[in-house]
Amino acid sequence: MKNIKKLGAILLSTLFLMSSCSSNSNHGLSADQPVTLRLWHYYSGSQKEAFDDLVEEFNTTVGKEKGIIVDAIGKGSISNIANDVNKLLKNKEETEKLPNMFAAYQDTAQMAMNEHKLVSMESYLSEKEIHTYVDGFLKDGRYVGSDETMLFPIAKASEVMIINKEEWDRFASATHVSKADLSTWEGLAKTAELYYEYSNGKAFFARDALANYLICGAHQLQDDIFQEKDGKVAFAISDKTLRRLWDNYYIPFIKGYYVKNGRFASDDIKTKDVIATVSSTAGGTFYPNEVIDEHGDKQKVSYLVLPTPHFENAQNAVISQGGGIAITKADETSEYACIVFLQWFTETKRNITFSAASSYLPVKKEANTYQTWETTLEKHNMNPNNLLKDIVKTTMDEVNEQKLYAANSFDGSYEARSYLEKAANMKAIEDQKAIQKAIQAGKSQEEAMAYYLSDENFAKWVQQCRKDMEALLQGDKAQ
Repeated sequence: MKNIKKLGAILLSTLFLMSSCSSNSNHGLSADQPVTLRLWHYYSGSQKEAFDDLVEEFNTTVGKEKGIIVDAIGKGSISNIANDVNKLLKNKEETEKLPNMFAAYQDTAQMAMNEHKLVSMESYLSEKEIHTYVDGFLKDGRYVGSDETMLFPIAKASEVMIINKEEWDRFASATHVSKADLSTWEGLAKTAELYYEYSNGKAFFARDALANYLICGAHQLQDDIFQEKDGKVAFAISDKTLRRLWDNYYIPFIKGYYVKNGRFASDDIKTKDVIATVSSTAGGTFYPNEVIDEHGDKQKVSYLVLPTPHFENAQNAVISQGGGIAITKADETSEYACIVFLQWFTETKRNITFSAASSYLPVKKEANTYQTWETTLEKHNMNPNNLLKDIVKTTMDEVNEQKLYAANSFDGSYEARSYLEKAANMKAIEDQKAIQKAIQAGKSQEEAMAYYLSDENFAKWVQQCRKDMEALLQGDKAQ
C-alpha cells in the first residue's frame, strides 16, 4: 500500500513537472491574455506597406494563436528612432517608455546596452538556430569582444552601382568604354572624365552615403579610419590613404565629373544630372521609371546594375548596412514574444517576399541565393521589376563572394560618422561652387582650380578633420 501511494505521488509529481515544462516552453504566452508589443521601424513608401502587411498577417495568424499583438510604428527614419531612444535613455524616469523592439544601428543599440536595456538572441535561441543567419549580418549585431548578438537581423542591404542604360549604351558606343572600366574607383574617375568631354560638360556620377565610400574604402586599403589604440578610439587613418580617397572623389567632384544636387542619388538620375550612381540596395524602390531631360520632357528609362567599385590592388570588401532590431528588457513573456515574431518574420520564404517588395536582402543563409529567391517568388506569384531583380542578384553575388564590412561601433561613433559625411560632402560641394563662381568672374578653369587641386588645400582639410575628430572623440563638439 505504501509503495502504491509512493508511486502515485511520483506520478503526480511527474505530471506537475510536465505541466510546468509545457507552460515554461511558452514562456507565459496565452491566447486568452495576449501581450502587445510596440515596434519602432524606419520603413517608408512601398517598404512600409510591405512591412505593415506582414505584421497584420502575423497578428491574425500566429500572433492570434499564441497571444501576441505587434503594434508597428513607423518613425520616418533611423535617425528619428535613434534620437527618441537616446532621449528616453538619458531620462531614467522615462526608460520604461522604450518600445519592446526598435530598429537600430550598432551605435544606438550600444547606448541601450550600456544601460543594460537589451536582450540578446542567445537568451532564447539555440546556437543552431542563430547560425541559420548570414554570418556577416550577425556580426553587425555584435560588439567587439562580445559573443552576444544584440541586434536581430531582419532585412539587410549593401551598395550597388545603378546606371541609366540608354545613356550608357550611347556613351559606350561612341567612346568604347566598357563596364569593366567601372569596376574600380580609379576607373570610374577616368570614365567620368571621358563622359564630361563627350557630353560637353555634364557630370557622370553621384552617390549616396559618402561616409560608406570613406569607411569601406579605407578598409579595402587596410587602413581603417577609426582604430583602437591604448583602449581608446582614434582617427588614425594615414594621410596617404586619405589622399587616395580624396583623389578619387573630391578631385573628380570639383572638376565637375561628379555631382550632388538632390537629396539622394536617385533624384540626380531622375533629372538626368548624372547617368551613374552608387546607392543602397534598399534604395532601388526609389529609382524612377522615367527621367526628365533639360527641356522638361519625360523619357522611359531602364537600368544597368553593377557591383560597387573597389580600389585597385586592394582587398575586396562591401559595406554591410541596414538596421537590426533591438529587443528591450521586459518580462520574460514579452521578451520571448519578440523572438517569436522576429523568427516568424525571417522565415526563409516569408523574408524573401519582404525582400522582393522592399529591395532589401533576406537574412538567412539558405535565402541568399538568387535561385531560391526567384523560385520562392514564382510560387507566390510575385514578379518584381527588372531593376529590383538585378539589384538583388548583384548584391547577393557581392555578399557571397566578398567580405562584408561594417565599422565597429564605439561611444560617439554615430556623431563621428555624421561629421565625416558632412566634412567630406560639404567640402566638395562648396569648393565646386567656388570654382564655378571664379570662372564666371573671368578666371580660366585652370586658374580657378589651381588652389583646390593643390597639396596645400588637401593638407589644410586633413588638419581640420584631425582637430575636429580629436575633439569629438574626446566628447567635445567639432568646430
